[in-house]
Amino acid sequence: MKKLQILLAVCAVALVAGCGAGRSGAEGKNEDDTENAGGEYAAGDSLKQAGLGALAILYDDSVWTYDETQGTESSMAFTAGDGSLLGISCSKESFYQHPLDMISISSQINSAYEGFEEIEEPAPVTVQGEEWYEWSYKYVENGVETVALQRFYGKNYYAYIISYIAEEKAFETNKNEALKVMNSAVMSVPDNAEGEAKAAKFLVGEWDLGEAGYLALREDGTYAWYMDDSKDEKNMHTGTYSGDVSNAALGFEEGEGVYLVLFPEALYTDGEEGRTANAKYDYAISLEQQADGTYQMINASTFAMYSMTKRK
Repeated sequence: MKKLQILLAVCAVALVAGCGAGRSGAEGKNEDDTENAGGEYAAGDSLKQAGLGALAILYDDSVWTYDETQGTESSMAFTAGDGSLLGISCSKESFYQHPLDMISISSQINSAYEGFEEIEEPAPVTVQGEEWYEWSYKYVENGVETVALQRFYGKNYYAYIISYIAEEKAFETNKNEALKVMNSAVMSVPDNAEGEAKAAKFLVGEWDLGEAGYLALREDGTYAWYMDDSKDEKNMHTGTYSGDVSNAALGFEEGEGVYLVLFPEALYTDGEEGRTANAKYDYAISLEQQADGTYQMINASTFAMYSMTKRK
């Protein structure tokens, strides 16, 4: 079975900063308000509480043993008697997070393993009022069929992953117990309301991007990127957006630039609905206005450049 250090290197996005040391051992009881299907603790169960960063979970220590030797500042691990592993990781990233983007990165890395095969496509689940995405797959390690069930959570710069890893023949044994832990997760990730509000003051409006199209950023946090300034809804992608006024990874402080992130939900081509290639797109905008009145924007992944002119 993979050690947690290897698991987290494969399953998590690149770590920028830890989100807090793990803790384990406090008694607690589940409030039992999980909204998605799966295992749930019964009222009166005697449980222990553990936490990592802004995540708190409950677990049954008659099933799971907290393994401090496999944990780090940004991860913690529990093992079951059959050798199956329950791992939790967290990180604070350079850019805003989306669970589907996290899964895409994980899939690209895991596909290098022998016998890698997706079991269930990513699907949203609501846990304690927060949206996670659940994904499962299998692979072969040292000749042993292994199954992974994971949940991914992203909020602004913070990324969390809970993973249940077991040999295929033993996977069902503790699957329900792993789901009980996952379903008990309570999140308290800090928001970035101040930075987002400041960014919105600059971003809200309609932007002519020349040959790259026409971008409408609305006050309600939604956007539409049209093919051109005719704003033909048959050719566009649309979704939600956010931003910030400082970003060390992009090399600017407040007053120098704006970070824009788009979370597309639908793509329309000749009126046919589809999906964009990515779950999110990150951009850096320089606040140094050009002589012709435009602002320069760059895609943080592809380095494609755009000239932006505000029209409304």
